[in-house]
Amino acid sequence: MSLTSLGTEAKLHEELSRLIDIHDPAPYNRLMPKVRVGQIELFYQEGGHCEPVVWIHGLGIDHRVWTLQMPLFTQHFRCLAFDNRDTGQSDRTPSSYTIKTMADDALRLMDALAIDKAHVVGLSMGGAIAQELAIAHPTRIKRLVLVSTYTSSDRRGADVLNSFVLMRARFSREEYARATSPWVFTYQNYRIPGLVELAITRFLEDPYFIPADVYAHQVEAAMSHFAEDRLSRIAAPTLIVAGDEDIMTPMRFARTLHQQIPGARLAVIQGGGHALILTHAEEFNQLVLSFLKEP
Repeated sequence: MSLTSLGTEAKLHEELSRLIDIHDPAPYNRLMPKVRVGQIELFYQEGGHCEPVVWIHGLGIDHRVWTLQMPLFTQHFRCLAFDNRDTGQSDRTPSSYTIKTMADDALRLMDALAIDKAHVVGLSMGGAIAQELAIAHPTRIKRLVLVSTYTSSDRRGADVLNSFVLMRARFSREEYARATSPWVFTYQNYRIPGLVELAITRFLEDPYFIPADVYAHQVEAAMSHFAEDRLSRIAAPTLIVAGDEDIMTPMRFARTLHQQIPGARLAVIQGGGHALILTHAEEFNQLVLSFLKEP
């Protein structure tokens, strides 16, 4: 469902309000404490039954970003959504780390919860984490979904992310939100009354806002990713989902993933930007559900 087909503005506001509503754990049927993985503790939530699906979020957000996916997927799978280190309710870390470190976190979380093999869905930086997980531990991944993600850091990406760090340090939270929203929302998204304003309002209300010094750790990790020369090692059936209007992780990354991962499929969401899991939630959900339910 694209945002233009959501119907009334009230319905749109309801959907966006749910996106980061931390007070309602539904549709998760088990609100969990943190679990220790190595030297840190990660917060996670679980819901549903049957085959496990691990959901890995991106830079500067947390497990709540999957709110529009969980009502559907918990009907079919055991869904595990967690907060990466330095995000949400997971532990903050005093030193820098890499995407490989974060992939190890995800693997240790699976171990702690006795998940031997799972489908993995990774968004943006979470897609980089998922790539590393699939490359290093192919026997632990059943199917892989890479969403709005990238294959390696480059000068352009580094400049963008470093500018985000500077803005977090120097701007007010609202100024930061307004300066960075065009990287996430498309021109068409801005034309929908109230969409960006509501997203900014919810961002300003977020009790788990990540300060600049902690955010810098995540940016450093994001820029450590380079997998282009190892993508051929990914053995799991892979679906790549990309928006044709995503300027944060442009289509060239999706094409490289498609070309380099054996047997990978590419689904392009027309009009989708970096926030396509929100703005095109129904289309995205059906694509991924169909893929994960294949024998």
